[in-house]
This record gives sequence, structure tokens and C-alpha cells, in this order.
Amino acid sequence: MDLPTYMAGNIQAKAHRQLREHVYEVLDKYELTPTYWSMLGIITHARDGVRQTEIARDLHVKAPLVTLMARKLQDKGFVTSVKNQFDARAKLLAITPEGKKYIKTVESALNKSLSQLLKGLTEDDLATYHKVLVTIINNSESPRRR
Repeated sequence: MDLPTYMAGNIQAKAHRQLREHVYEVLDKYELTPTYWSMLGIITHARDGVRQTEIARDLHVKAPLVTLMARKLQDKGFVTSVKNQFDARAKLLAITPEGKKYIKTVESALNKSLSQLLKGLTEDDLATYHKVLVTIINNSESPRRR
């Protein structure tokens, strides 16, 4: 890397702070945290519902936290509990029609806010950025070489 690591780290930290600030500002208006937002996304993308244990694993949190969060999302009418067609003992979380509308609204607001920061970047630039981040995550999760 041509850029000294201290400079690269400073750039990464500044970009992270700016992205985080924009995301928190928008999510706060909708009474959400990034963890709730991620949970809603996981539930939305699970077509037939998702187990709370899977959500906990994906979010890297303990199952009791997901239970508390699920209750709050159910109270707001965004999520519902459904029977698992393959295991009658297990309940799944699924998104409600009201939840789908809410997610569309929040997603639109986030995209609008983040568009300022992403101005001048092409779809290819963003795809490369995403690929770099996923590669870093995957490398960090693979067994370390000794």
C-alpha cells in the first residue's frame, strides 16, 4: 500500500464517522438503532420467516436481546410471529405489511441522506467498496495464520 497505515487509518476513521453520523441521524428520526434496522432487514429478506437464533448469530448478539427487540418490533406492528412449517416447536419472525411500508420509508430517507456522501461515486465504485469490505470481514473471520 502506497499510503502509510496511519494515514489510511485516519481516512477510514473519518469516513466511518461521517457515514455513522448520517445513518444515526436518520434512524433516530424513526426511533431505530442500527441493530434494530439490521434486524428488520434480516427478517425482511427471510421470505418464510427466520428463527431468532439465526438473527442473533447474524447480528453477533445474545438470543435474549433478540427476544426483547422482537417484542418491541411486534408491539409496533412491524413484525409478527409465525409457525415454522418444518418444526412445529419453533416460531419464526416475519415482516408485516406495515413493517414493509415502514422499511421502504426509512430506506428512502437513508438513501437520500447518504447520497450526499456518495456523490461522484459510480455503481461500480460502490460495488468495489462493498467487495473490499466483505473481503476484509471474511479475512478477519478465517483462521489466523501462525
